[in-house]
Amino acid sequence: MSQENVEVMRRLVALVDQGDDWPDDLLPPDFVLDFSRRLLNPVVVRGRDKVRAFVESEGQMWEGDHLSYEPKELIDAGDKVLALVRVSGRGKASGVEVEAYTWSVWTFRDGKPVEWTYFGDDRASALEAVGLPE
Repeated sequence: MSQENVEVMRRLVALVDQGDDWPDDLLPPDFVLDFSRRLLNPVVVRGRDKVRAFVESEGQMWEGDHLSYEPKELIDAGDKVLALVRVSGRGKASGVEVEAYTWSVWTFRDGKPVEWTYFGDDRASALEAVGLPE
């Protein structure tokens, strides 16, 4: 099942990258986004609809109303997927281009992601969260 989780992640990242469709069919109603490790505006958002609203709100400051997401590594860790994603965009007001490589852990239950935990550039903590050695 875990390789299937990696494939679900690929689909999720592709959908979010397009910025058109929110993947409601791939996320359960009680989905959790844990951005508590984020330096600016750390937050934990509970519920698929609230997560969608949060992501859409965050996207409004970028040209095209969303950031671009490109998976660089998706690592199978059983019921978790460790993801390194290149996030990029151009500020709507400033015109400044930004790029970051961020680590996150996606937890799966019954083939659906139930939590997205952000680790930023902290690879070691992300690896530890999925039980893999550095």
